[in-house]
Amino acid sequence: MQYLLTIDVGNTNTVFGIFDQNQLLKSWRIVTKRNRTSDELGVYLNSFINSSNFNSKHIKGVIYSSVVPSFNPILDRMVQEYFNCSPIKVVYDMNLPLRYHYPKPFELGADRIVNAVAGITLYGENLIIIDLGTATTFCLVKANYYEGGVIAPGLKMSMEVLHKRTALLPLVEFAKPKLGILTDSTIHSIQAGFFYGWVGLLKEIIKELKQKFSDTNFLVIGTGGLCEMIHKEVPYIFDVVDKDLTLKGLKIIYDYQT
Repeated sequence: MQYLLTIDVGNTNTVFGIFDQNQLLKSWRIVTKRNRTSDELGVYLNSFINSSNFNSKHIKGVIYSSVVPSFNPILDRMVQEYFNCSPIKVVYDMNLPLRYHYPKPFELGADRIVNAVAGITLYGENLIIIDLGTATTFCLVKANYYEGGVIAPGLKMSMEVLHKRTALLPLVEFAKPKLGILTDSTIHSIQAGFFYGWVGLLKEIIKELKQKFSDTNFLVIGTGGLCEMIHKEVPYIFDVVDKDLTLKGLKIIYDYQT
């Protein structure tokens, strides 16, 4: 039995996934700590793997995407020391089923490239991919070409900033308030502002992106932690929600390299 370990390093969280063939067996999420040592990371990861009844010795390949450059050497060293292999790092000019009309593809975050590859492989060639992470990113892919995208503030980050920069406003859970847009408390007012504000942001940016190529039908894919909750409340924004899109994309890219 041979496993593939996929790792997505984000500014807030790092997500690990184990694949057997094309099946994602398990995933874990930890906080991305830039000062974490390779030994700490290796011990953490091995404990997750072994406690889930997988044998870490069966991991024969590792691939990762990262938007935190200072974390990459830690990750490289951890993989070499704890899994006895050299990891593959996702970069824009590797062998991919994706082309670019974007003038500066080297500026793209690796996670956006991975999501685009996963999208065109699993769902089709004309896509708008929205990732609600530390930042809210929109990527437009047309006929397997990356055309460009949009970056907006992250939802959770914006809620945390509002709390930290005000004296009386609490940190609240992102949710649709039961009373709708006109609420009965400060907490529910904040929830209304963020819920309806972000729904409006998503709808408007999707509309503007679609207008750039009005002759093309785009499938809108949502990924990231809050997409499922938004989709449940407002099902017409996303055509597909795939919370594991990035991990699946890493597996697809790994197969293209080997």
